[in-house]
Amino acid sequence: MNVKFHPAARAEFPEARICYEERSRLSGAAFTQDVAGAISRIAESPTRYRRSIPMKCLTYSECADWCAERGFPTRHSEGYVAGPDPDLQSPRFHFVEFSHPMDSGRKVWLARFLYSLLEPSPELLIWLGNWAVWESSQHMPLFTRFRQALGERRPLIEAPGHLLAPAESDDAVSIIAVSLLFILDCHVLSASGRDAVFTSHDEFGWFASRDASIAQRVRKQMEASSIESTDTNTA
Repeated sequence: MNVKFHPAARAEFPEARICYEERSRLSGAAFTQDVAGAISRIAESPTRYRRSIPMKCLTYSECADWCAERGFPTRHSEGYVAGPDPDLQSPRFHFVEFSHPMDSGRKVWLARFLYSLLEPSPELLIWLGNWAVWESSQHMPLFTRFRQALGERRPLIEAPGHLLAPAESDDAVSIIAVSLLFILDCHVLSASGRDAVFTSHDEFGWFASRDASIAQRVRKQMEASSIESTDTNTA
């Protein structure tokens, strides 16, 4: 794919390179490499940093319908949808439980790691809950502004589900990271209905799969990454 420069950017690039080279030859070379890398990423995925439509958020009932189509059970309270079943008790899933790290940087790393565990699919659902448990550890206006920047104006209580495509992976990781840092409940559910991830406001989480071999593979990945994990099975 051809990448076209805006005339102003084309004129600014050599001036910026000279500025860096005046500091040191290494700085100039590093700047040129960074620009080349950015151009390469744009060419590979031109829509990655451009959003033509708002992020799609779902209401409780819309989340429940999405889950029902994929065999994920949901939890109800007084006739209302309350969220995904936290244990996914039916049908059978194989679980790998883990503890949340204490370090904030490690939590951001964990968000990327958990996202990477889910199989590539056309979309995934991130359904948040229990965001009022640890209010002293949160600054929810930050997450509200994040949603607004992506085109969602409704409050979280009205639309707690976030439907994300592979091109929105950065947004997905950001939502998982916020749930870990702010200590929210967060379900990440695959479109195939096979795999799921959960992080709890009680500071533990799990990976679940209908395929026992995948759960076993994830357990080994967690051990290799120094994540404290245990195997549990739910019938």
